[in-house]
Amino acid sequence: MRSTVTRRLPAAIRTAALAGVIAITLGACSGAATPAPTATPGSSPTAAPGALVLDRAPDVTGCDAIGIDYTSVTFHVDPAASPQIWADANTGVALTVRWDSTFEAGTGAAPTVVDASGAVVLEDGDRLEVPAGAYPELKGHFVCTGPTGLIILDEAPS
Repeated sequence: MRSTVTRRLPAAIRTAALAGVIAITLGACSGAATPAPTATPGSSPTAAPGALVLDRAPDVTGCDAIGIDYTSVTFHVDPAASPQIWADANTGVALTVRWDSTFEAGTGAAPTVVDASGAVVLEDGDRLEVPAGAYPELKGHFVCTGPTGLIILDEAPS
């Protein structure tokens, strides 16, 4: 005579079996690892570790008329830091630095920022004087000043 009692597996075994099935399913769905992107002429490759990456300003950027209390800043460029580019105001405040899309990381041995023509716009240790009542220029490029950051634009916003 057969028993009509159904035996259930203990909860730990059921959970382990379910986890195994889920892991196999996820592994099958994820596919093989994709290779890292490579640069082709005219493309923007993904930056290598330690490469200088510019913090970008929005495409449409305006400058506020918010007053500032600093009169000069010293820029720092360090690909190993976070952020990689910042400015110290003469008042002791650390400022963020963002760039419009016309600027790129330089390709020389020392980390630099270049403009669309390839001219070096910024190197570590560069200093910028802020004129009273006016926006400064960084090697011919417009600088929006703010109490917590700078935005470097190719030209003044319209």
